[in-house]
Amino acid sequence: MATNKDKLLESAQKSLKKKQIAKAIKDYAKIVELDPADVRSRQKLAELYVRTNKNTEAYEQYESIAKYFSSNGFYLKAIAIYKQMQRLDPSQVALFNRLAELNEKQGLLGNAMTEYRNLVDYYGRNGMIADEIKTLEKMRDLDLNNLNVRVKLAEVYANNERKDEGYSELDSVLEILSEKGDFDKILKLYKMFLPLYPNNNKLQMGLALAFYEKRDYARGVHILENLLKGKPADPDLLRLLGRGYSDLKEWAKSCEIYQKLLSMDPTDLDIRESLIKCEIDGRHYDFALAELEEWKDTFFKADRLDRLKEFYEILKEELADNRVVLQTLDSIYELTGEGDKLLDIISEQEEEPEEMILDETLSDSLLGSAEEDISVSDHDLDLVDEDPDLTFDIVEDETVDLQLESSLDGGFSGEVADADAVIELNIDDSMSPAPSIGEDLDFSFDMEEDASEELAPAVEHNLQADLEEAEFYVQQGLYLEAEKLCQAILAYEPDSAECRQKLEEIEGLLHREQEQPEEDIATASSNPLDKSFSEVDFTSGLDTLIPDKATEKKIFKTDVDEQIAADDLESHYNLGIAYREMGLLDDAISEFEKAEIEPARYVDCQTLKGLSFSDKGDYENAELMFQQALDSAHLEDMQRLNLGYELGLLYERAERSSDALVSYQNVFSQDSNYRDVRDKIVILKNTLGIAEDDPDNVVDGNKERISFL
Repeated sequence: MATNKDKLLESAQKSLKKKQIAKAIKDYAKIVELDPADVRSRQKLAELYVRTNKNTEAYEQYESIAKYFSSNGFYLKAIAIYKQMQRLDPSQVALFNRLAELNEKQGLLGNAMTEYRNLVDYYGRNGMIADEIKTLEKMRDLDLNNLNVRVKLAEVYANNERKDEGYSELDSVLEILSEKGDFDKILKLYKMFLPLYPNNNKLQMGLALAFYEKRDYARGVHILENLLKGKPADPDLLRLLGRGYSDLKEWAKSCEIYQKLLSMDPTDLDIRESLIKCEIDGRHYDFALAELEEWKDTFFKADRLDRLKEFYEILKEELADNRVVLQTLDSIYELTGEGDKLLDIISEQEEEPEEMILDETLSDSLLGSAEEDISVSDHDLDLVDEDPDLTFDIVEDETVDLQLESSLDGGFSGEVADADAVIELNIDDSMSPAPSIGEDLDFSFDMEEDASEELAPAVEHNLQADLEEAEFYVQQGLYLEAEKLCQAILAYEPDSAECRQKLEEIEGLLHREQEQPEEDIATASSNPLDKSFSEVDFTSGLDTLIPDKATEKKIFKTDVDEQIAADDLESHYNLGIAYREMGLLDDAISEFEKAEIEPARYVDCQTLKGLSFSDKGDYENAELMFQQALDSAHLEDMQRLNLGYELGLLYERAERSSDALVSYQNVFSQDSNYRDVRDKIVILKNTLGIAEDDPDNVVDGNKERISFL
């Protein structure tokens, strides 16, 4: 005996067939009242409310359905329902949070991040700072590798009296980018955050170091000189400044810096080594030799014999007649077991008068003074002469005349500085150091503008080195600098075909860059909340960020696609099906595009995308999806039949009867009993006026598939 519910269902279905929507709504409303747990009838009632533009009533029914699905663990169905509710009332901000939580539970982290991003946009525009920070913190904890979120969180912290927390986030991001060598992105982060931390010396030093890494030493030195005014004895600043002067080939200034550092700590061998290298590079070989002779024992004990050898070999080339250099180098070769080189040195010495007195060698002094600490077996010394009684003639108190010919631009007095002496730092005022950050130092730098030429030293022309530098600029996207360098090369080497070819390449890149339209970072979104937080992709496109006031406050887009690989592709596929069932066709297509990454799902996803496009009336894209599926290497026989049949249906809907007939005939040639394909062919032939016995239309099983794209 039929119950009241059964009678109401029957009545509702009859009303729908007669297109009596109002009566059907009444019947479904009674069914839901009788059985509140009947989700299917409640969903049908919601759909009928939507058809009659009763969105408020529909929203209430969908909300009950969504809560039921969510509480019972049917997260994908709940997501689809909440999406439908979102279409009905986009102003309901709470829906974004519910969708984010459901996607997170389902393992769809990319989708969850998108929903949280929408919330951040809304909170930010409406001044709901506490909620904005809370959501960003949730996003950060959900994906610690998402630099977009961490940069945005650092910015919000810094702008809302939580600067310490903001700096901590920023410092962490900078560290990650430094490990990756992403100095273009680092420079732009400094551009963004230095105005928020105008007195942070560590950030300014980091900016200088980033300029060094980009080979823009002049700017880096400019910043450090300014910082040094406030901290003239800061060893970290002095180290960086010494390195910068060396890179700029300002050897005198670099040596002064290193001398000042050594006056603070004479035992720092790294700095002493830098000083010696600087003196050699600056062609002050006598100074370098004096330092080496004084500290060679210490270098040896610190296991820096290879570095000693390198320095002395350079000095041997530059001071060919200096017996101190030859004698010490002879001892170094003896210690390193390089007998062939040792013989060369001895040969050179034999050409000198025999009566010349030899100084104490490095091997004599070191092996004698350190014999208690170093055993011969530990070093496995391979001496040329195996005579155990081998000794060296040592003339005590013999000194070497190291009178230096001239000073280093006033920086040296001609005497070796006492270890305890205080050496004044004398920086040329012509450097015109910039004002401090936070005053009037202009940081509106352009990554592609020419580097400052004020500090560029005159150097000897080296064609190959200059070409390599131009290639470096090209690889970094600094096309204007590369172009300028090539033009400079042609000025001194006008016949260089390689340079002209490189210049043509650069000009082509510049032309392409000028023609390429800039991305509209203010593109309107169909979702009113999806604007500011989706404008710049930090992880893959920060190099397009324009450093001006209009864009400094723009936020980085969460790169959802990077998360898809870590998401559950099966869930994306099932969510796409749920969206399609709910009529959310664009969302369905988006989910199928994510799920098709898995090769085994590719054909199914293309097919479902084609059906979704067909439901939208976009027959051209639907046909494209079906044909791409047919071209797949993973296509199975049954899938080929299904796709052929769906193409026939598509052509019928598009009123392309001839194409539909060909598709059905292809299916018939593979399986004459497939669904109603035989009837389809008969109907289409009648429609087209084609006789059944027409020999030109007999199905050919070997006929190739025809594409109508």
